[in-house]
Amino acid sequence: MAMQAATLPTVSRRAVPRRRYLSRLALGTAVTAIYVFLLVPILIIVFSSFNPTQANTFPPEGFSLRWYRDFFDSSGFVNAFRFSVVLGLIASFLATVIGFLTAYGLVRFMKRGREIGQSLAMLPVMIPHILISISLLLLLTILPFPELGGLIVGHTIICLPFTVAGIIASLEGVDHQLELAAYTLGASRLRVLWEVTIPLTAPGILSALIFAFIISFGDVYIALFLSGPGMTTLPIEIFSYMQWESTPVIAAITSIQIVLIVVLGLVIERLVGLRHVLRV
Repeated sequence: MAMQAATLPTVSRRAVPRRRYLSRLALGTAVTAIYVFLLVPILIIVFSSFNPTQANTFPPEGFSLRWYRDFFDSSGFVNAFRFSVVLGLIASFLATVIGFLTAYGLVRFMKRGREIGQSLAMLPVMIPHILISISLLLLLTILPFPELGGLIVGHTIICLPFTVAGIIASLEGVDHQLELAAYTLGASRLRVLWEVTIPLTAPGILSALIFAFIISFGDVYIALFLSGPGMTTLPIEIFSYMQWESTPVIAAITSIQIVLIVVLGLVIERLVGLRHVLRV
């Protein structure tokens, strides 16, 4: 009996690492299954873009760059791509400037009501974009405002929360004593902002700019309601094309967008990390 009682703790100690190993194995399997579920459709699109035939089949029946050539030869797709890039640059720049001023005011001047102010800045994330689109469309019917201006305003609105969140994270990492030291040396607030605050938060500002560009470039709802003749974005051009045809050229365009977004995402991760920009 004494020997049996002595062996029980030994068995229990051996069972604990085994249970931990099984739990980690189950968790790892679940995470792997989730990633496979998310990535397999993307891989299917990428491989389908190299299909030499007009059928959207997987696996592809061969390898061809035909649909990439069709994309670059299509004036409609190329013009829409250029317009999306220009619109994204303008909207992301405006959203970054406004976002920096908002974030700086929240971090440096609002001590008590900062949470309320930050929540108000995040409202465009909580409101469906289709409601923002309809509101801007109704506003354009009342005010004599150009359609391009409304499109830029709409994209700036949907990009603003991400710039505010990313720049707030960067400002929180800046030692406020450095700014106070510049003040004591006689520097004005504008000079401190330009020579101390902005250089120290430059990686966060740049990452917020890139992330805002990604949001603007992939928008559908704002462009669907507010775009006009000569102002068609790439997502809207794809949507219009798929109403009449369905060829692997859409997979080729999507693959190009995926590569662009992945490269920009890696740049953001290299600068400050995506988790800081996504703090909304």
